[in-house]
Amino acid sequence: MESLWRQSNLNREARRRNIKIVNSSSKIPIASGGGLTNEDSFWLQVGHDATKEAVGRQEEAAKQLITITSLLQGIYFAAISFSDLKKALGAQNFIGSQLFALVALFAGPILIWLISLSFAICVLVPVKRLTILNSPDLIRKMYSEAIDYKSRNLHYAHLALLLGFVLLMVAIFVYLVWIQVPSSKGQ
Repeated sequence: MESLWRQSNLNREARRRNIKIVNSSSKIPIASGGGLTNEDSFWLQVGHDATKEAVGRQEEAAKQLITITSLLQGIYFAAISFSDLKKALGAQNFIGSQLFALVALFAGPILIWLISLSFAICVLVPVKRLTILNSPDLIRKMYSEAIDYKSRNLHYAHLALLLGFVLLMVAIFVYLVWIQVPSSKGQ
């Protein structure tokens, strides 16, 4: 019922602006003729510009993600290296699967951030594609595929970065609550 109401409003608005509905399956009004307002022209220009700049924005986001992920890995690795984690794990007498689980927990953020880094790098690496410069449909298809590929990898990179943060929070919680750092002798 609601979609019929929406469709009727869409058709009424299209008739009011003298816009012909070209795509009958989705009922999306496509501008044709002289019925374009300044606002319509503005939004059409925004759409054209966004399409042209999509790859550049994705690559810029990937570069920023690479920088953030690398910085986080360096800080986390330094924090683990200079902490008393190895001594604390040894003093707790963890054995077998317990020790493996804890090592995996503390190494997990770095490994997941490496996965994030690899997905972000995939956004920057050019993919060789067959280009036929006199076929607009093929160029449009290739450009859309490139944008989709980069978007998907950027999305996975962001998810891995967030998953690494979640694992980092769990590791910090485990370290603060369950692992006791032995005091140094002679103090």
